[in-house]
Amino acid sequence: MTGVTDPSYISRVADFVDARMKAAAGDSRVRSRDRIAILAAMSLASELMEAKERLDGSQGELNSQADGILARLESELS
Repeated sequence: MTGVTDPSYISRVADFVDARMKAAAGDSRVRSRDRIAILAAMSLASELMEAKERLDGSQGELNSQADGILARLESELS
């Protein structure tokens, strides 16, 4: 969170993490707060990686489509 100084943003992030920790605690028999934090972090990291992979795939598809459109434009203009 380098550079993030907006207190309302920090509060929303903290609330989001807290909700994830409560969900992790509810879904698990683990009661150690440290372990619950790790479970929540792993869950969030997994979701982040899945979203990044989807975004990367979408970006590749968009680049491919843009290349096709550009090729057709160049062909029509020639």
